[in-house]
Formats: sequence, C-alpha cells, structure tokens
Amino acid sequence: RNFTQIYHPDHGNCYIFNWGMDEEALNSSNPGAEFGLKLILDISQQDYIPYLSSAAGARLMLHQQKSFPFLKDQGIYAMAGTETSIGVLVDELERMGYPYSDCTMNGSDVPVKNLYSQYNTSYSIQACLRSCFQNHMIEICGCGHYMFPLPEGVNYCNNEDNPGWAYCYSSLRSSIRHRQICIDSCKETCNDTQYKMTISMADWPSEASEDWIFHILSYERDMSTNVTLDRNGIIKLNIYFQEYNYRTISESAATTIVWLLSSLGGQFGFWMGGSVLCLIEFGEIIIDSLWITIINVIGWCKGLKQKRAQARYPDAPPTVSELVEAHTNLGFQHEDGGALPRDEALPPEPGTPPPNYDSLRVGPLDVLGPDSDAE
Repeated sequence: RNFTQIYHPDHGNCYIFNWGMDEEALNSSNPGAEFGLKLILDISQQDYIPYLSSAAGARLMLHQQKSFPFLKDQGIYAMAGTETSIGVLVDELERMGYPYSDCTMNGSDVPVKNLYSQYNTSYSIQACLRSCFQNHMIEICGCGHYMFPLPEGVNYCNNEDNPGWAYCYSSLRSSIRHRQICIDSCKETCNDTQYKMTISMADWPSEASEDWIFHILSYERDMSTNVTLDRNGIIKLNIYFQEYNYRTISESAATTIVWLLSSLGGQFGFWMGGSVLCLIEFGEIIIDSLWITIINVIGWCKGLKQKRAQARYPDAPPTVSELVEAHTNLGFQHEDGGALPRDEALPPEPGTPPPNYDSLRVGPLDVLGPDSDAE
C-alpha cells in the first residue's frame, strides 16, 4: 500500500515507495539500518525478455518526493544473489538566480511545455529535455515516441499510420542541432536535493542459511512447500539514512556592491592615505580648476574683442593730457628754459587789455561833462 506502480518502457513495471502523491508521506524517525527500508525482491529472472535487457538485477534510484524518477539516467543496479546496503546522505543545493546563474525556481520561465506535469510532479531538467525532444518529434515526424508522455490530441507512432517514423526518430535522435536547442532551452533548478549513497554488498543468502530461506520465500511466493527460488532470482536491499541531518550548499555573491566599495576604500586608504578629507580636497581642486579655466576663457574672449577693435581703428585714441594741451593758450605758460635770476624782473606777460567800458566807471554819468576825457 506504500508503493505506487508506473510503467517504464525499458524496465516494465516499476514501483515508487513513499512518493507522497496521494497518500501521506512517511518519515524516518532515526538514522541507521534498523530504521530504514528493508526489501526482499523477487526479480523472476526466468521471465526476462532476451532482447529488451541484458542485465540481471534490480534498477533503483533515490529521488525527491513528487518528482518523476528517470531510472535510465539516474538509477543504479543491485546485483542478484546479494544483500545490498545503501547508506544515504542528503545535500540541498541552493543556487542564485539571475544575474549570477541561469536557473529556474519552478520551470514557469522555461519556453518548453513540461509533458510530465500530467503526473503532478515538479519540474526537473530531465523532464524538460524529454519534453523538448517529444515536441520536436511531434513537429517533425507527426507522431510521438512511446518512451515519453504525449500532449493532448497526438498519437504514438505506429507502422501503419507512420511508416517512416523509425527513420525520422533516428535522424532526430542523432541531430546535434536539435539537441543543442533543447539544452539551451532547459534550465537547471535553483533548489535541488542530491543523495550521496554509500553502497556495500555481500552474498545472500549464505551457504549455511540458504536452505531454510529458500523454503520460506518459496512458500510466500506460491504457497508451496517446493523450493521454486534460487540465488539468481532474489535480492535483499537495506536503504537507510546514515545521519539524521542534511547539509545545505548555498551560493553567494563573491563581491557585492558593499564589499566592492569597502575594498576600494581600504585599498585607497592603504596606498594613498585617502580619507574623507582627501576626497573633499580632490573635489575642491576640481572645482578650482574649473573656475580658473572659466576665468581664463572669459579673459581670452575679452582680449580677442580688444584686438578686433584695434584692428578697426589703427590710430590710438588721444589721452587726457593731450586733450588738455590742445585747448591751452601757450602764451600763459612759462617756458621751460631754466630759472631766471632773482634780481631780474620778469617781463610783462602779453595779454589783451580790458575794454574801456563806461560801466566800469565809479562816478555817475550826469557829473561828467560833454568835453570830458571819456568822450
């Protein structure tokens, strides 16, 4: 009742223990072989099909609950006539998403339709690769391969409806271009669980105990007292956890923005003695350089305008002294010929005598007679 049966194209009937789909998941309470899963398998080697499989034994694998098992890629063999003990260690991988790696959380951002979703299983890269191949098979060959699930409205290939499907499948299988398209389209999961197994084997049953073990197993097989089993048809398995814990391997960015700024500040301070004051000084130097450059450019522009004005008026404009000299009566200026002797009187300065106006007289006009000097 704890096993779920599915059909595998290569191995036939397969059974998944504790899949967790419909029934409640079972938990292991303690580590060690006594608290693990113990199985005795009847592989019925006499019923094997010769051309389907050439190996005798049991194919098994450990996988996460609610994930589809891909025995052909991830399974291991247990040899017939042996007791195989498998100790399990669990590692959980946590990858960083974009931009550090191209992984997906649940496959929603993958452009390939997951055909294994009909089993209500979670996304995996193996399911994505097989779904991608089946989609190419349907698109190119017109039918689906029997080893992979089918989408709705499509049939499996058969010789009557698709006589050339085998050649089409072989060509598509060996096509590197289509394989690379599927590899580029599918992504790894960001969160994954890996099981590390330690496998040990021994002959089982031993020569001393094989008689009563074969009698008991034969009776449980077909309720007969005759021995119908031999060493080549039975396998004993013990699967258990070595430790009752698991290891988490998580990715982290080697250098973040904070670490980058911290490293740059540390290197700058070590090699150049830099600090906040140095940064302020550098900023002040840059501002001063820009200001000096602007002042020099303005002065150069003014000098250029003056040169253009001098080129338009070649004669220099008169100075203030020259303008005063032009309006000065030279007769009132002393000559520059040396100092005169003290006893020698200065010659009279030439000038224009004032006019003889009657208005300058002091006396009244009626006192003067007609025969006066003024007349």
